[in-house]
Amino acid sequence: MGTSRVAGEVGQCLVSYRSWERRFLMSPADSEAREGFERAVAALCRATGERCGREAAEAAQRSGPPASDREGDFE
Repeated sequence: MGTSRVAGEVGQCLVSYRSWERRFLMSPADSEAREGFERAVAALCRATGERCGREAAEAAQRSGPPASDREGDFE
């Protein structure tokens, strides 16, 4: 697997993670949102090799997330 392909996968996982994170935080009682967020966390952890979602998101952010993710991120 090429470096750009791996970076692309990490970027896609990060975008999905951020999207599900927002949805879950807006509706924590929504089981679909919780399950989607958990799947996104697992995918991002696999893609980055990190053990928890927050660390995986930070690692993905450091690796250069796509501009579409940075635009909506107001941390």
